Amino acid sequence: MSKDFFYADPANIRGQFLTIEGDESKHIVRVLRKSEGELLWVVDGVDRAYEVVIRSIQQHAVECEILSVHERFNETEIEVTLAVAVLKNPSRMEWLIEKGTELGIRRFIPVSTSRTVAQSSKENRLKKIAHSAMKQSGRCYLPQIYPITSMESVMHHASVFDLKIIPYEHTDEVLFIAEALRHRQKPTSALIVIGPEGGFTEEEIHVAEEAGFVQVSLGKRRLRTETAALVAASWVIGNY
Repeated sequence: MSKDFFYADPANIRGQFLTIEGDESKHIVRVLRKSEGELLWVVDGVDRAYEVVIRSIQQHAVECEILSVHERFNETEIEVTLAVAVLKNPSRMEWLIEKGTELGIRRFIPVSTSRTVAQSSKENRLKKIAHSAMKQSGRCYLPQIYPITSMESVMHHASVFDLKIIPYEHTDEVLFIAEALRHRQKPTSALIVIGPEGGFTEEEIHVAEEAGFVQVSLGKRRLRTETAALVAASWVIGNY
């Protein structure tokens, strides 16, 4: 039977006990009709999952005793950061956050590039979507969602990553991503940068190359930005 996962703020986890509050506690009590003595799985969003037993039910909180703690529960071995050009359609960005969270991506960075069509980033909504997807997929880490960041800033901070990947479709000399990853030492962190619908400029690709990015192909078909992002992330996570 699949598990239902609930969220507890790390500040409400003390020793062998934790408290579930707000909408989470309402759902447990009013919708699922859980009672004292029943078991739950709880995640804290910072890499831990807990198997707990309900000890008491208050008006606005559920008090639980921790039976076991599981570090990095259902998390990937490699930590993937996805920097993706801001999408014109906000609903597609929401879809990407949801599916990327399910896939195991740790950080999302909306990027402003030369060909990005300016859009505002609804961080709070995106964080709620990530929060829900974290629980639905049984992860214990809540992905970080950054404010819109310039391409220059992403390149400037890229040196901290073991592996840096940038899909680029405008040359036949670029290796397919599977071949590009095949003979590399196992990295612990990866940064994937995905361009806008109009693609990267040659200058942006040159700067990325100078920053140590590996140019890769995702195949012959032209993919939407959000599709390319998930395909690239899937290859990296699946390979390591």
